[in-house]
Amino acid sequence: METGYSLFDRAKAMFLRYAAPLRLEERYPGLALLTRLTTPDKSIIYRLTLQKDDGTIAVYPAYRVQFNDDLGPYKGGLRFHPKVNLDEITALAFWMYLKTAVVNIPFGGGKGGIAVDYNALSLAEKERLTKKFAIVLAKDVGPDTDMPAPDVNTGEREMAWMVHTWRMISGQYARGTVTGKPIDLGGSQGRREATGVGVVVVLAEAAKEMGLELPGRTAAIQGFGNVGSHAALELVRRGVKVVAVSDIGGGVYHREGLDIPALLEHARRTGSVVGFPHGQTVSHEAVLCAECDFLIPAALEDAIDEELAKKLQARMVVEAANGPTTDRAGQILEQRGIRLVPDILANAGGVTVSYFEWVQNRQEYYWTKEEVLSRMADKLIHAYRQVSERAREREITLRQAAYETAILRVVQAALERGVQ
Repeated sequence: METGYSLFDRAKAMFLRYAAPLRLEERYPGLALLTRLTTPDKSIIYRLTLQKDDGTIAVYPAYRVQFNDDLGPYKGGLRFHPKVNLDEITALAFWMYLKTAVVNIPFGGGKGGIAVDYNALSLAEKERLTKKFAIVLAKDVGPDTDMPAPDVNTGEREMAWMVHTWRMISGQYARGTVTGKPIDLGGSQGRREATGVGVVVVLAEAAKEMGLELPGRTAAIQGFGNVGSHAALELVRRGVKVVAVSDIGGGVYHREGLDIPALLEHARRTGSVVGFPHGQTVSHEAVLCAECDFLIPAALEDAIDEELAKKLQARMVVEAANGPTTDRAGQILEQRGIRLVPDILANAGGVTVSYFEWVQNRQEYYWTKEEVLSRMADKLIHAYRQVSERAREREITLRQAAYETAILRVVQAALERGVQ
């Protein structure tokens, strides 16, 4: 892993490197554009106190970072994980505003979370903590201001608890304040599988450019949560053999392709893919380094560092997680001829369908799952082709082209809005 700098420092350094060819300071002297684009609008630290079931009091730090609203209200998930900290949340909010810009939806970037071992809490403790967070967030979020969504260890249940809390505070249904809700509380059809399916939509476009037909190809997936599992199902539906999968417990491999529905059932029953009877148990690294056409890192950031990048055997890496490949590792992959499809493009299906959910909430008119996923695919394919065309014309990587596309859109909006 690249050390010496925080996650946000590294994210910012990568941004500045990709922004350099655009010569923003030279083209727009005196406007401090690079500083404005790399400084969050607001960073909030909350103290959450929770009375546990045994009567004791626990205290947890919580965060919400709102990073650039030049294109629209802030948007971004909430993660409940012991390693959550302000630096990580800042980096994720930063990437989110770039992601919404690259797929051209009218949102800025936000992210939030609680530093808690959420899975160690009882159900009642989880509800009390989530609703406490909703209470302290109430003045900082809203359907025209900032819309949270699910992320690590949060889902429809937590979003429903939050909507209920805000309804009790305000006396109003403000469904559009969060996305990723249950369907009967204003959630969107297709939201649950959106990110994973969207990853495969983008993968298919990139594969087509490389002359790779999907049927008969192979893939490995690091991470078998919501994103990784839905990506696996979509790959299998399109004729791809998923030969290796890992989760926090370890990995499983089968050269002829894993039975993904059976693996999902095994993981639900046991809590991990490890021990799946129709595959060989392997290490996390063995999954990442498996011989395959497509590698999909769908876990946490920094999964592929400089050393690991030298060992990968995939023909293409499609980033389903946020920041799974360090900057130096990405450069090594490109030097080795391994195509990297960047996270701000590849995993934008989730925020795209969150945008659709927000639109549906504002109209109180709801679309079918087929309509949602079709509109999402159209949006992602259009974004991919724009980025790919820029990459070809300028003879640059997809990551460079995606960053340039996002940066130029936000700059245009910033200039139009004025300095103050």
